[in-house]
Amino acid sequence: ADDLIRHHPQPHRLKVFLQLEAKNMAIFLPDLFSTVPETNTTLDLAFNETITGTLSFNGQRCTALKLLFVPSDHASFFLEKFVERVEAVSVGLPWEADEAGNYPTVTPLPNMKRIEYMRKLIEDAESKGAKVMNRRGGTIIGGEH
Repeated sequence: ADDLIRHHPQPHRLKVFLQLEAKNMAIFLPDLFSTVPETNTTLDLAFNETITGTLSFNGQRCTALKLLFVPSDHASFFLEKFVERVEAVSVGLPWEADEAGNYPTVTPLPNMKRIEYMRKLIEDAESKGAKVMNRRGGTIIGGEH
């Protein structure tokens, strides 16, 4: 962030932009995409950290990544790989392991009020042109209680 601020033509504006009241961001620089994706361990690590940063605690923490900046030349590739990673995330109750002994990454929201709030956020984003890209995105799983 310091380098971005130092080299920006209007650093006072950028500094305000970088302090978005818990709208934490991940910035993917072009050189991250410079090697073959299948052998790029740095890119693989970046995807893993992005999934953790966006989805751990259901994104309901002040340090969650909310904005992802990707060079436009790599946006389609990034989106495809990010959606694949999201699709692979396990969903369930925190104390219930799967057959392999792994516990879910995404766990239930605490109450129906929070579910409705998330639904409204999705509807708002879609009304502004956003698209749900993953197969289960925006669906409620369970919630009988």
